[in-house]
Amino acid sequence: MSRVQRIVFASGLLLITVFALIVIVSQITMTWYRAPDDTGFATRQVAVFEPAVIGTVVVALTVSALLVHLLVVARRSVSRWIWVAAVVASIIAVVAAVVVSTASRPVF
Repeated sequence: MSRVQRIVFASGLLLITVFALIVIVSQITMTWYRAPDDTGFATRQVAVFEPAVIGTVVVALTVSALLVHLLVVARRSVSRWIWVAAVVASIIAVVAAVVVSTASRPVF
């Protein structure tokens, strides 16, 4: 594989993982409004969705690993098992984004 192909493929894996990170980070906070009280105003409440926080940590570590992978493959050729590990890490990030997106939210 040529150097340009390695960089493009590693950048694609990193880009997919960054998109998964954006999806998960956007789901960390949950906002809801309580019923109006005696004054007639509804109060805004914000909570943290814990599975999104865990998913953010997992995918952020994956993004870091794939960034290092990109830097390494830009300098030299690496073995196939490292490419397999990079693809598996990217798949894990996408699966984490799907799991967090489909997880049931608490009812307030």
